[in-house]
Amino acid sequence: METAQPDQQAIVAFAEDLLSNRFGGTQKLSDVEALTGSGHAVVLRARVANSPFLPHRSVVIKHNPATGYAVDDAAFLREIVAYQFTNSLAADVRPGPVLLAHDVDRRTVVLTDSGNTDTFAEALESADEDVRRTLLRSLGAELGQMHAGTADREQDYDLLLSRMLKKHPEYAENQVLRDKALYDSIYRGVTIAEAAGLAVPDEVKGLADQAAKSLQSGRYRAFTPFDLSPDNIIVADDIHFLDYEWAGFRNVGFDVACVIAGFPQFLFAQPVSDAEADVFIEAWAREVHGLWPQFKDAGQIQHLVTACLVGWAFSSLTTMSAGGVEVLAAVLRGLEEIPVGPEDSLLRTADHGPFNDDELLIRRDLFETFEALSRFGNRCEDGDCQPAAEFGALVARRLSEPGQR
Repeated sequence: METAQPDQQAIVAFAEDLLSNRFGGTQKLSDVEALTGSGHAVVLRARVANSPFLPHRSVVIKHNPATGYAVDDAAFLREIVAYQFTNSLAADVRPGPVLLAHDVDRRTVVLTDSGNTDTFAEALESADEDVRRTLLRSLGAELGQMHAGTADREQDYDLLLSRMLKKHPEYAENQVLRDKALYDSIYRGVTIAEAAGLAVPDEVKGLADQAAKSLQSGRYRAFTPFDLSPDNIIVADDIHFLDYEWAGFRNVGFDVACVIAGFPQFLFAQPVSDAEADVFIEAWAREVHGLWPQFKDAGQIQHLVTACLVGWAFSSLTTMSAGGVEVLAAVLRGLEEIPVGPEDSLLRTADHGPFNDDELLIRRDLFETFEALSRFGNRCEDGDCQPAAEFGALVARRLSEPGQR
């Protein structure tokens, strides 16, 4: 039986109680506005009544209702821990809002308000060429500052997560499942591609293996939002990242590759160009090469990002083929299967159509990711990335058959 979910009024009333208990006084919220949330979340902005206890004039309330999916529970707990961690960072490193109050059992967090400004997606879509480059330069610098400022603090993050899981042990198994699903999605993507009749070169399988393993260990680790989405990035005085449901310590190359790929699983009318990618990478590298001097060498960045692009491409293929991360977790537990036959696969040829509207959108998004892999890999000066570039072009051609471009 599904648990009845609280309505907006109940969510606001509970947020008032949370703030009153946390800061003192009797906090009152008004002028409630519904915002676009991520997934199933209910996200509200509310004005705070004048109070000597709470200096903020407005707050954002996020309620994550129970969905019955283990991976959603894992993401909710991970987001709280991520905000606890970022609260401890200096203001020039902190990547987003401050966590003001939270309650795990009631699945609610209250955050500072980043303001009613454009999302990164809106800003890019309305910008001319010069402004787009400025935006991507700012994004690169912001990511670089966050990576450089958090790289030596993984133990702090792990301690916060451990304390939270000790208080809520029912979430522990789900954390393992969530990370395993992400790791497995890269390898499973290789299988899906091969089942669709696309030969995956050994060199590309090697890069996929490198990408998967770097999720769990290795060099160049820092705090990353990981699934960067431009509709969850706010362009204000500084750039703020809003969604930490997949945040954690991982190889920073995945954040860089996510942007270069045009944000996998998000469709743009105008994807990130090579020139814009260069501006973004240069800004990012300037912030991190003090910590990782090897990134003064463009070739080192090229190899790292190419591997991460391969990881993103295969992971996105798996996630979209499964129909979402929740289903992917069920696949891992043997409760679901991903259709990969020649007549079912998202990578099937045009003569195995027709494709419905959802499939056409998904294929277009996958096209952008694999095409970005092809373009970026082709720019590798020593030729080591050429197999990945050729494979990216091969998949992109398959995806463009039914008129994706």
